[in-house]
Amino acid sequence: MADPLRALRLPVVPVEPGEEFAASLLRRLEHRTGQFTPGAATARYFVTDLDAAVSFYTQQLGFAEELRAAPAFAMLYRGDLRLLLSVPGQHGAGEPGAGELSRPGGSNRIVLGVTDLAATVGRLRASGVRFRTGIAAGIAVRQALLEDPSGNLVELFEPVAGYHERQGGT
Repeated sequence: MADPLRALRLPVVPVEPGEEFAASLLRRLEHRTGQFTPGAATARYFVTDLDAAVSFYTQQLGFAEELRAAPAFAMLYRGDLRLLLSVPGQHGAGEPGAGELSRPGGSNRIVLGVTDLAATVGRLRASGVRFRTGIAAGIAVRQALLEDPSGNLVELFEPVAGYHERQGGT
């Protein structure tokens, strides 16, 4: 007879945490420091190929890999931005429910500031990154829109005269 609880069991997934993440987790487990920071910015992208996505964000856009639970999940950081990468249909991937399956792509995007947009776009194009737009002028910024390997959008922007940023992060 088949085990009736088999469908309820979660899979065992190997986790490869970065050194800083592992040390931070150990401190939290030992109650030495650290709590969740509710004001921190986090974005989640659904991707078709976790390894390709991690390589893209770390090698092309300067993210640092913090944690990988292959084949379903990775956590990356760039400055104060935490980027969660999830493969649709895997356990814990933030599925919307009601039979819907999240998928990569769409029009939402993360926005990353750069100091030299033309040079950044040139470097990324030379390495084969696909752009949806060329460099365009926005309100007090110049910007370009690119795609990650799964079709998720990333907007690069460079401030120009008149750009305003809130000071102190509040």
